[in-house]
Amino acid sequence: MKNLSHLLLPLIGLFLCSCGTFERQWKQSVSDYQDGKVAAPAGPWVGSWSTKTNGHTGDLRAIVTPDDSGNYKFHYHATWGKFFSGAYQVKFPVTGSGGRYRADGEKSLGVFGTFGHKATITRNSFQATYSNKKGDLGDFSMKRPE
Repeated sequence: MKNLSHLLLPLIGLFLCSCGTFERQWKQSVSDYQDGKVAAPAGPWVGSWSTKTNGHTGDLRAIVTPDDSGNYKFHYHATWGKFFSGAYQVKFPVTGSGGRYRADGEKSLGVFGTFGHKATITRNSFQATYSNKKGDLGDFSMKRPE
């Protein structure tokens, strides 16, 4: 039992830190968007996710930022159930112009499997499908925060 507490406490601390970091980044991203400093596909997005294969749903927020390599970082914060939430990040290439962008890619999320992501992003809409090697299939539907 003592070993379990040595593992559990750092994990809880890490989770609380990552949520606090996301919240700070979220507030800054919304402010930057409202001030006209970012445009699609970058910036904050808010909406929901749903998994078709098991009926699970939840709230979803994303912060999209370009990186130095020409890819974009997608920092997601999702909720599920009444009490659970978590954040994760992936980097994918984004293609397109003229106000319509595609962000497709795959990323290993360790014990959660390989995450596949196919998104279409416009000025005010972020629609995506996702899948993993465990057979889950689902959708993201987001818009700009108000």
